[in-house]
Amino acid sequence: MRPNREKRGHFKHVPKTTMNTVDKALSLLRYFSPQVPELGLSELARLSDVDKTTTLRCMTALERNGFVEQDEATRKYRIGLAPMGLAQIREHSFPVQSVVAPYLERLAQTLGETTHGTLVIGDDPVTTAIYEPDRALFVHIQPTLVLPWHATASGIAIAAFLPEPRQNALMKRLDFQSFTQNTQTGKAAFLEAMQACRTEGLARAISTYEDEVIGTAAPIFGPSGNPIGSIAVAAVTQRMTPDLQSRIDAELKDAAHHITHELGGAAPSIAAQ
Repeated sequence: MRPNREKRGHFKHVPKTTMNTVDKALSLLRYFSPQVPELGLSELARLSDVDKTTTLRCMTALERNGFVEQDEATRKYRIGLAPMGLAQIREHSFPVQSVVAPYLERLAQTLGETTHGTLVIGDDPVTTAIYEPDRALFVHIQPTLVLPWHATASGIAIAAFLPEPRQNALMKRLDFQSFTQNTQTGKAAFLEAMQACRTEGLARAISTYEDEVIGTAAPIFGPSGNPIGSIAVAAVTQRMTPDLQSRIDAELKDAAHHITHELGGAAPSIAAQ
């Protein structure tokens, strides 16, 4: 009798066209944000540069599986409940947000500056948690913001410790967009920033993404020893002093070390120092 190969984990080859369709469908979800919670079919097709027929097919599949909902009156789409359920399963099996949040809150209260956590989602670093200080002037950060790798301390902190194949792939696809007059737009500058982070265990970005903002970030690591994200302090430039920067550095390193430990992670020795 021939063994049932599917029960043993051997599956038939999935056609490339099917995988392309799945990829397109899931990529459409990334155009939704707190600032743009609803999008129409034409808007999605325009933003994604995918024809309306394909976009409709993808959205129909996503709606059927609970990833999006369609408003009956406006016909616009919004995120459905399925991602929430999956996020709860993910957080239950490998809690990250619940581990990171208390440290970010304490850092914001202690340092008086905005703190935020970033996780690698797909191919990009995405802001997943933010705590703002109780004062009139502070750095405002949008939730679920996709951060540029080369222009933010968070992106540099994660990129510096990626495995070499992933780091090489990242370097090939980056366009090194300029955001301020201080943005380092060359490959050499990005490599230098990553090397500095590997040496010190912290990444810095001085008005490279937003003017008058100094970012400092420390990577956090998962059980595999690879970075899964970072925690960062976004400070107002006019308040920055050598003493405050020293406090930020020490507090961030300590918090990142404890978060990695609580996640069962393994940080490179140089970043744990």
